[in-house]
Amino acid sequence: MARKKTETPAPSKWPFRVAASGIFLAEVAVLRGAASPFRIPKDSIALSAICLAVGFAFVAAANRKTITYPSGRLVGVLLALPVVQLISALWSASPIRALESAAFSLIWVIGILWFATLESSSRFRLAMVAAAGVVVSAAVMGLQIAGLQIFSLAGVFANGRMSLTGLTGNPADLAMAAVLLVPLLLVMREGSPPTRLQAGIVLILSLATLLTRTLSGIGALALVLLVWLVGQRSRTLWAKATIVGAVFLGLALVAGLDTRLIRGYELLRQGHWYELLSARGDGWSAASEMVRAHPVSGVGAANYDHLYYPSRLSWFHRYGGIGGRGEVASHFQAAHSDPLQMVAELGIPGLLWLFVFLVALAGIRKRAGPLFPLAMAAYIPFALLHYPTHLTVALIPITLIMGEIIGTSETIQRVDWLRARVPVASFLMIVAIVGAGWQVRRFAGNLWAGSLEMVLAVSRQASPEVRIRRAAEVEAGVLPRISRMPRLAPTLWRTVGRARLMRRDFNGAEQAFRTAYAGWPHEDADFYLGLTLVSQGRRTEGLQHLGRVCRTNQALVRLIHDRDLRRSVENVLEAFKER
Repeated sequence: MARKKTETPAPSKWPFRVAASGIFLAEVAVLRGAASPFRIPKDSIALSAICLAVGFAFVAAANRKTITYPSGRLVGVLLALPVVQLISALWSASPIRALESAAFSLIWVIGILWFATLESSSRFRLAMVAAAGVVVSAAVMGLQIAGLQIFSLAGVFANGRMSLTGLTGNPADLAMAAVLLVPLLLVMREGSPPTRLQAGIVLILSLATLLTRTLSGIGALALVLLVWLVGQRSRTLWAKATIVGAVFLGLALVAGLDTRLIRGYELLRQGHWYELLSARGDGWSAASEMVRAHPVSGVGAANYDHLYYPSRLSWFHRYGGIGGRGEVASHFQAAHSDPLQMVAELGIPGLLWLFVFLVALAGIRKRAGPLFPLAMAAYIPFALLHYPTHLTVALIPITLIMGEIIGTSETIQRVDWLRARVPVASFLMIVAIVGAGWQVRRFAGNLWAGSLEMVLAVSRQASPEVRIRRAAEVEAGVLPRISRMPRLAPTLWRTVGRARLMRRDFNGAEQAFRTAYAGWPHEDADFYLGLTLVSQGRRTEGLQHLGRVCRTNQALVRLIHDRDLRRSVENVLEAFKER
């Protein structure tokens, strides 16, 4: 019989411990070099923890002979998302990406539903664990601002604001993780009122956001605190917030926020919107081309990443000009706008799902209490200008927020689980272990691929004999495993191509880069294919590839070491400018 939850049985310790460990590790896990925060699949840590936690929860439910689960319109809408993503695999350019995306979404949704069934005190503790991870990350960034280099991302972001990073990732990642946790800490509590510890963590997260100099993050934080202060209706709190805000703003200005604000003002005054929006136009233009080409069905779940480069080329072919990014990294894994990317990937079904989701959220906004407006204030700026639902450190607080909203506003069903509970629970535990194992293998595979890139990068500084030997070792280690790792195959073929290029096997390198491009039309495959063709004496053909890839990002020209070839590519770009 359905009833509104008043008090649920105390949860087993194992599910909570596993979930808490995964949440904390996903916030702070980081390795050097090629396996940096930008390469490590942090979502695999969180997803494996959710799988195991839910599996243990089913075992505990079998022992209690009752099972608890949430129900309601919002629950149904959330469960519909992986179904829509699964169906999109039928027309995706890369079906495996759509299938993976559906599986990932299903695990996240199951995590939300499980969080909703926990005691409010348990949800509070999970939020505190997530906040602890971000605080540790913020401390690392603070030490780097003070001049103590914890680790270096040289070669990715050599200088400027983006050279700073906490353990969650780059400054924008840290700002997202911090701001999205603030609504939870402002309204969740074990007792009443909020503890001094909560208040202290909110202050630390707020200061960290200011120190990242992420303007969208600062704006989102200001909006959250404004909504909260309006709801409190306390002159004392307004006065305290004004004083603390002034002190924090002063510290941020000393740490370099003033320079960023001045530069932003100058860009705005001069009408340089592309630079002001940090090259987000690249991601938006690619998404718009996908919408134009596939307005009804979309390109398929998680296929934005796969089709980014061809879509950028299509946009340039339509409108002319060349790309204006100033950094060597040219690929966009996400559109920097979650709603736009959903429409690009899922088309009209995705747009309808988003509309129904918003309607379902609006229907429970009153029952959700003060968390709802605070969460919306935190999420909307990032959703429009970043990619919080495609970033693990942001998805963790989003999952906790949704679990809290459903747990406090939807109906919780508790039913007797007498028949076949042991075999069913055992089967579900096996499924959870398989899911966790899948994520562990994915994690290990990405780290291995990153380590190969590091070997090749380091080998460039070695003697010719050592360079050739290491390149051969990398190739020999990769080739036998490519067929067993279809998701990573295009990336691994690019690695093989670079290894062959390093040991001057130009014919083999061409084959590898063409295979890589066929599996994933990526800028790196096109760029190195152009270099390989030039090295074979096929200069005109190579210039075609180099010219079009450097058109998407003219900074890539800096990677061409041959002066004459670089000048030829620059001439091609000048011709594109005139079109």
